[in-house]
Amino acid sequence: MSEKVHYEDNLFYLLTEITNIQKGLKLSIDSEFFASRIVQQIYAVDAVLNKHYTLLKENPYLIRRNEFLYSIQKLKTKLAALIETAEEKKGFFSEKDRESFPELKRKMAAHLEDVQSIRREISENLENSSEDSSSLSSSEYELLMQQGEE
Repeated sequence: MSEKVHYEDNLFYLLTEITNIQKGLKLSIDSEFFASRIVQQIYAVDAVLNKHYTLLKENPYLIRRNEFLYSIQKLKTKLAALIETAEEKKGFFSEKDRESFPELKRKMAAHLEDVQSIRREISENLENSSEDSSSLSSSEYELLMQQGEE
């Protein structure tokens, strides 16, 4: 893995992937060409999103961590909704594809549990940062960095 993770761009890309899959499920596309690919894309997004969440959990001192956690929270919510949409359109998918739906439902439940955990963590982080007035917020830090560059 690369030394630096580009959270902002990676998470934005995942958002576009989820949005595109969601839009695809609204179209009258032929399932023989796209159904299996959609299931594979959902699994791929799930894996990358979970990896980013794990990396954030392992790095509590990352600058802009709360911002990235919030983005992951939104993505996990959107991915859970996408899985629900896919399940509602079961007729679009082949029998082979539908066999993966119980696993996708488990993943959806796990994402929704993570959303609750992230909400609690962000709330705790904000409470702790307001108690410790000597630390700089990310916006204060960015302002100081911009002033230093001028």
